[in-house]
Amino acid sequence: MNWYSLATYYDVSFSHEMREELLFLQNIFNSYSTTNYPSLIEPACGTGRLIIPLSRSGYDCTGFDLNESALSYLKDKLIRNQLKANIFRGDMANFNSKRKKYDAAYCTVDTFRHLLSETQAAQHLLNISKSLKKNGIYILGMHLIPEQGVSDKITRWTAKRGRLTVRTTMEMLKLDKINRAETLRVILNPKTEYINEKYESIYKLRTYTLKQFKKLLSTTNVFEIDNSYDHFYDLSKPITLNTRSDYGVFVLRKKN
Repeated sequence: MNWYSLATYYDVSFSHEMREELLFLQNIFNSYSTTNYPSLIEPACGTGRLIIPLSRSGYDCTGFDLNESALSYLKDKLIRNQLKANIFRGDMANFNSKRKKYDAAYCTVDTFRHLLSETQAAQHLLNISKSLKKNGIYILGMHLIPEQGVSDKITRWTAKRGRLTVRTTMEMLKLDKINRAETLRVILNPKTEYINEKYESIYKLRTYTLKQFKKLLSTTNVFEIDNSYDHFYDLSKPITLNTRSDYGVFVLRKKN
């Protein structure tokens, strides 16, 4: 089963230890914007793990996704929390927000790499650029393939919400550098007093070295890298990515 359709378990799993990430995003939005509560758009927003707290903090949030289960979960959660956000079904490569332009966009934890071709990735960047105001920013976080050294092949974490515990294992099954495809397996193991289940999902992501990502930016010519950070989300410590880097959080500024 596609783990993105297991909305509750997915939401619990990916809401794990996101305090630093959320604070980083808020500080970036506030430092780059001229308004107190910038308007934001999130492609592939999923269950809204970021939209919910950002909306609660007063930001004008818009999000879209292709997964109906995730969107339904998000809409219900917004209602339960008496929050408002513009949520619609849309594809990352070809979407239409049908609204005003936004101050900023954000897309973290490798979601961008679901765009499996160069054409899709380029179209996504062009559409995001069109949706942003002058000098708008796009915060994009993703794993990179180091040109020197190796990346971790397996990651595990555990998250809890109430009586529900979700253990997640993410494993790289195959790395095809020639065709730029990474095959991953994710196992979700939700447990409560009454359940002990296991769900497996296998899917592919497009790979990027730092050089390949910069080439994409150069080809599309709609964004420039304003700053880069690592997975610690420390705004006071921008970094210079290199051939050994395996993760980057890019603050991209729209070219005008």
